[in-house]
Amino acid sequence: MKIEISEIFIDDNKLKKNIEIELKEPKKVVDILEELGVKNLGYADFYLNDKKVKKDTIAKNDDLLTVLPIIGGG
Repeated sequence: MKIEISEIFIDDNKLKKNIEIELKEPKKVVDILEELGVKNLGYADFYLNDKKVKKDTIAKNDDLLTVLPIIGGG
């Protein structure tokens, strides 16, 4: 699985902006990111294969997960 994380969510120097991991089984987006140590997920939008999804969406090894800050306007 490929993961692209906006730098705003990377608190730790060990975590990179673009990473690739192997899942043993499909998992929720939020569980994957918490295991990686991604912070402040309450302020994030999640995209799986370029489609906006909720944090409890199940991801698989062949997916691309993108984590971006919530963008608002008005």
